Amino acid sequence: MSEFRQNPITKQWVLIAPARAKRPEDYSSRSVMKDLPELDPECVFCPGNEDKNPDMCIDVCRIPNDKNWDVRVIKNKYPALEHIKIYSNRDFYNSRAGYGESEVIITRKHNEPVALQSLATVEKTLEILIERINEAKGDPKVAYVQIFHNHGRDAGASLIHPHYQLFALPMVPPHIHSEIAGCQHYYNLNKKCIYCDIMKEELAHKDRVVYENDHFVVLSAYASRKPFETWILPKRHSARFEDMTAEERKHLAFVLKTVVGQLYIKLSDPPLNFYTHTLPFHRDAHTILEQDSYHWHLTVFPHVGLPWGGFEYAAGLPVNPMPPEMTAAFLRKK
Repeated sequence: MSEFRQNPITKQWVLIAPARAKRPEDYSSRSVMKDLPELDPECVFCPGNEDKNPDMCIDVCRIPNDKNWDVRVIKNKYPALEHIKIYSNRDFYNSRAGYGESEVIITRKHNEPVALQSLATVEKTLEILIERINEAKGDPKVAYVQIFHNHGRDAGASLIHPHYQLFALPMVPPHIHSEIAGCQHYYNLNKKCIYCDIMKEELAHKDRVVYENDHFVVLSAYASRKPFETWILPKRHSARFEDMTAEERKHLAFVLKTVVGQLYIKLSDPPLNFYTHTLPFHRDAHTILEQDSYHWHLTVFPHVGLPWGGFEYAAGLPVNPMPPEMTAAFLRKK
């Protein structure tokens, strides 16, 4: 039976339409990284090829700081943001300078997606991402840092070699602004964090719980926009990704590897994105108030099934043919 569901934070509606559904295993796709070598002599991200592209050979940092690096950070060769003079125009239309920073965080092996990386590599990458966020805080013009990972060309990866991207922005992205407003509204009414209450509700019923450990809960989102949209939430209330403890970082490495590993195995390595949702930097009194209401988390978004069509774009309503209860059960199954 079809059902409209509303995201309780952003109030966005989606249509769950199981009459269109296939079985979960039928969403398997051709592997993104099938038959790739560990080292590609033509790949500018591979170790040993650092000097092949003069625009990409200057490191921001590498760990360890030698030719045997495991994780390397470089400036983006094709930056969407630049260090330019700040300006803002407010005539009929509003515009402002495309100020900011973009970096690429590269892991070593050409054919090793996050699903197959060691826990040590995933944890080390998370540690470096937090270091880069804290470095960006030193720029008073930066309001927000967006971190994301594209796996596969259908998910927006221009290079197949595993890497993350970091964008330091002078403004808060619209989806984060909408989440913050929704969280604050709920907090004003209930004096509770809505994400904490979502976890409490989901753990009581278990229908959409994919995985749980001492520090994190993994859910198939109630109002999933597409099959297998998955949320990773820390159990401890915390507004910022970069405020994770070392113990939480270790557990997140395991949880993230587990989630994308399940998708890798059960859907044959589909294209996917995962990305952070976190509170903006302290820049005014509002962010101090929002710390109690906002709760950082990750979204994992596989690209499976049909692309959006006329109805989705015209009505602004995503149609998801796979109920999240079904995807959660499928991902839980051993």
